[in-house]
Amino acid sequence: MKLSTRGLDMIKEFEGYHRAQPDGSCVAYRCPAGVLTIGWGCTEGVKENMRWTRADAEARLLAEIAKHESAVERMTTVALNQNQFDALVSFSYNLGTGALQKSTLLKRVNETAWEAAGQEFGRWTKAAGMVLPGLVARRGKEAALFLEPVQEPVEPSMPQKVEIAPSTRPLPKSGTVWGGIAAGGAATAGYAESTMKGALEAVSELNTMAPVKSVILETGANSKAVALGLGVFAAILVISRRVKAAVEGRSG
Repeated sequence: MKLSTRGLDMIKEFEGYHRAQPDGSCVAYRCPAGVLTIGWGCTEGVKENMRWTRADAEARLLAEIAKHESAVERMTTVALNQNQFDALVSFSYNLGTGALQKSTLLKRVNETAWEAAGQEFGRWTKAAGMVLPGLVARRGKEAALFLEPVQEPVEPSMPQKVEIAPSTRPLPKSGTVWGGIAAGGAATAGYAESTMKGALEAVSELNTMAPVKSVILETGANSKAVALGLGVFAAILVISRRVKAAVEGRSG
């Protein structure tokens, strides 16, 4: 497991970027426990008056955190969720892997006694024999994070396959085909001009409809022949598509 962004932000918040210089760099200092520290709480190999750029501090922080991630993985014998892992890495980074290894906190974790483990954080609030408000706040936030359930992301419902429902309108009976054609011609008389462009575009896609297209092109835009031609085309187009769909349905 790896520390989450939330866990990293919490560590940075409590460690702080101390002894920052005007150019963004940082200088080593001694923490309340008297340990030489630099950047966001880094202590490995730190010497008096050591100076790091902010980029150096960021890289060293991540490098030290990686060691604590490995330590938590190694010491725990049960499955952890992300919140529990983050809290333990923060605890180890602040107090050291040795403190975690010998702690009752770790024992309770490996017993899956989660509530009891959460209460153990509050026992680690002293430095140099004194209770420090900063440590009290940190242990409280680590304990709260440790006990907080992980919210699983809600995945949107998405069908795996989209099917197009077949038309429920019946095919016209053979005896009523020409009646339908005539009715189509009469119905289109009022909007022949507005549908002319759409009809021509549709007819151009069907090679078998070329004669109908020729009739429409040779007549006037406002003539009754246009209306009848559009009606003929519309009826034939609908019939041909339904017959094709029916044939394909039987063959499938």
